[in-house]
Amino acid sequence: AYRSVEVDQPYLALTFDDGPNPETTPKLLKMLRDRNIKATFFVLGTHASAYPDVLRQIAADGHEIGNHSWNHPQLPKLTVAGADKQVEDTSRAIEDATGAKTVLLRPPYGAMTPALQAHIAQKYGMTFIYWSVDPLDWKIRDGQSIYDQVLKNARPGSIVLAHDIHATTVAAMPRVLDALIAKGFKFATVSQLIGMEKPGAPKVAAALPAAPKKTVRKPQPAMGDTTPGTASATTKPKAVNATAPKPVSTSASAARDAAKYGLY
Repeated sequence: AYRSVEVDQPYLALTFDDGPNPETTPKLLKMLRDRNIKATFFVLGTHASAYPDVLRQIAADGHEIGNHSWNHPQLPKLTVAGADKQVEDTSRAIEDATGAKTVLLRPPYGAMTPALQAHIAQKYGMTFIYWSVDPLDWKIRDGQSIYDQVLKNARPGSIVLAHDIHATTVAAMPRVLDALIAKGFKFATVSQLIGMEKPGAPKVAAALPAAPKKTVRKPQPAMGDTTPGTASATTKPKAVNATAPKPVSTSASAARDAAKYGLY
């Protein structure tokens, strides 16, 4: 699982969720084409099957396509068989339209459990892709806010989340893209970015239950002793937390989740 990648060069990955959309996605594709930028699109199976021509254009332009479920439920709220069907049906829709298989999965809402993540990864050979930059464009439909959040938080190796189904997001993209270019950033698909991972860089571990913390009683310094404690010589990389980085609705209905929060 990845939410960012350690790289030596100033590359980042732009990712767009919830499409394709017949109105907004083609506009975004032109913006990317004009700047020779490749991105990764995490599509919904319902939209992929409804708009295969748009999906084929995404592929024809050299972008990467990932699986974002069939109709955007919280996968952990489904049975394992139900979650499997979400993955399988979407992958089939992508392959039917483009002839290509996808090995990337972004769970809706970022909602996932360790057991389900391990099951899907093993059964389908899927790599889970989360994100490190979120402009909250699903919630705050404001171009300036999108611009500010992306430019403030983008780093080499960032995976940037956005949504090609929202007109405000697409309208903000020319300014965002040009500003990132001006700052010296280069662009890669998610798979390309992972391929640039620094040798020996700590891998982002698959989701695992957190180990119970041990209580360590620290020795109290003697009076007058101001010498700081010595830090540990090794720092362990943090694992991706497979629970949602964004608020997750408690509604049992995925449709009501989407209506309340917007798809993300």
